[in-house]
Amino acid sequence: MTQIETSAGVPDGDALPDAPVGLLRLDRDACIVSANAAARDLLGLEARPAPGWPAPWGVRPEALHGAEGVWVAPGTDAARRLRYRRDGEGWLVSLPHAETAALLQRHAASMSAPMTAASSGVPAADPARRLLARVGAGLAACDLDLDLADEAVLAADCHLIAGFGNLTEAIRQAVSLSVEIAGAVPQVVADNDRLVQQSQAQVDALGEVLAASRRLADGVHAAAAELAAVREEATRADASVRAGHVAAAELGEAIREVERRVTRATEVIEVIDAVSMQTNLLSVNAGIQAAHAGPAGRGFAVVATEIRLLAERAAKASREVRDIVESTVAALADGTASAQQTGHVLADVGELLARAGGAMASVATRIGAQDAEIAAIDAAVEHATGLGRNNLERAACVASRSEALGRSVAELQDCVGLFKLPPDPMRVARHARVRELASATASEIGRALESAIARGEIGADALFERQYTPIPDIEPPRFHTAFDGLCDRVLPPLQEPVLEAHPWIAFAICANPDGYVPTHNLRFSKPLTGRRDIDLVGNRTKRIFGDRVGRSVGAHTDPFRLQVYRRDTGEIMFDLSVPVFVNGRHWGGFRLGYALD
Repeated sequence: MTQIETSAGVPDGDALPDAPVGLLRLDRDACIVSANAAARDLLGLEARPAPGWPAPWGVRPEALHGAEGVWVAPGTDAARRLRYRRDGEGWLVSLPHAETAALLQRHAASMSAPMTAASSGVPAADPARRLLARVGAGLAACDLDLDLADEAVLAADCHLIAGFGNLTEAIRQAVSLSVEIAGAVPQVVADNDRLVQQSQAQVDALGEVLAASRRLADGVHAAAAELAAVREEATRADASVRAGHVAAAELGEAIREVERRVTRATEVIEVIDAVSMQTNLLSVNAGIQAAHAGPAGRGFAVVATEIRLLAERAAKASREVRDIVESTVAALADGTASAQQTGHVLADVGELLARAGGAMASVATRIGAQDAEIAAIDAAVEHATGLGRNNLERAACVASRSEALGRSVAELQDCVGLFKLPPDPMRVARHARVRELASATASEIGRALESAIARGEIGADALFERQYTPIPDIEPPRFHTAFDGLCDRVLPPLQEPVLEAHPWIAFAICANPDGYVPTHNLRFSKPLTGRRDIDLVGNRTKRIFGDRVGRSVGAHTDPFRLQVYRRDTGEIMFDLSVPVFVNGRHWGGFRLGYALD
């Protein structure tokens, strides 16, 4: 084997799937940029090619025509061939499998037999046998690039020509699809890798959120416990305040009782004062009378003097007691006011404690609600974390399936790469004629719809409306739109002449990007019978065709798109569609269905 240096700095996008088919990536000079293991084994390479390593079998960039195709090396070895597709400024190339190469070599050897017979003077066969010989040789070599359009062939079997045409375009579609999938697989793998990274980051972030929510829940629980303790202390303080309020009330009542008794003592003192005054007057009178009595009254005068002295002392004591009682009354008044003030203060404190208790109860309720919300958040985050882990597992499955898909696509490319296809389907006269009709009519339809807008028959927004109103009690489903009435007036004069142009055209209709056909041909717009089998064929208007072809004919903006498919009524049919533009805006497509036989 030839030893090749490993090239440095090759981007990850140049990596090729490890498939049983040899795959190469060539640069603009047709030099090998990268190769998978099967290609290295087939070409005798040991490692990734060094820059400037030439492509196999001397292929030059000018020999790789168009966006894709098959290149066969000069010489007799039919296995020295490759299928190519333009990829950026270079090409993506697949090489024949070893078994495929052997099969191609056997087929090439077998193709020389008819030529020998012809050169030996054997009479020429009839057109049918010549056609059979050509077809057999072509099929043996997997060569579908056969010109079967001459009159002799047409007279022999036009069904065979149609079959070859159907097979050719079906394989062309398979090749195009496999190339498209092969080009998308690396992007899918890269997207899946990013998805894995993002899913892992999401799981990590959710784990942090889960831990934070649980810490928050712990803090809420601790706050709830502390609040409960504060509420207990507030309850005890409220009880103490209530007891103090009662004691203050009792103290006030006691003081008031003392005031009542002091008032009674004042009354007694006043009586004493009056008695003292009367006694003093009596003693004075007694002294005067004793003085008038002379010596006989001297003793009585002494008694009167003592009584007068006693009355004075009683009056003095009464005055002192009165002063004490008055100061006591003043003190009791202050005590009463203080007791009342204390009661009011304790009442206010009790009211404040009651409000504080209510506020704490509300806070406790809210904390309980927050606890429930945090629990719900915790459950949601845990569920999301589980989903993230599930996404990681699914991403691993997707990666595995993407690798398997890459291998399968490579095998499919190798299988369809066996066939040599006509380089241009428009070489078939019928395809070219249909494209000509479709392009001309699509332009006329665009102009007719523009004129309808200009005349005010419909607004531009209504023409491009994508809302569908079901028509009841019809199977398959049918729909009205904002523009189907206009289409019923405008489209038939443009569609019907195309349908009548050739007997082999099956339908000529318009469809919007959703596959909705507002107005079908008249032959497919017969009155509904209510029977699905009859209406499926006889009335196909105002339906949304969601099959592979139906979804694409009004959605693409390619110059044309040629597809072969099986219609829902069972026929194998070609469909060629051309986009319709209205005032520069893509409205849908004009499609023709036809067969080659």
